[in-house]
Amino acid sequence: MQNILHELYHGNISPWEREVPKEEEYRKTADQLVAIESILISKFDDADKELYRQLTSALIALASFDYASIYADGFRTGANIMLACLSQEDT
Repeated sequence: MQNILHELYHGNISPWEREVPKEEEYRKTADQLVAIESILISKFDDADKELYRQLTSALIALASFDYASIYADGFRTGANIMLACLSQEDT
């Protein structure tokens, strides 16, 4: 327990830096996304490409806020589960 708290304090625990899922369905979906995006971008002029870049940047920023909130909620839920387990008397 002490080791994980030490690692957390020093910033060595980074759950957001996880491996890419290895499921075949994930890879196929990612490949499909890249293919569709490439086709779409090839039809854009320079102004449209810049607008698309701004759109994707805004979407990524928004997703980052969402993921941070989801992470915090999950962390709190996990902590509450642990507290409930520790406070339960054996029956």
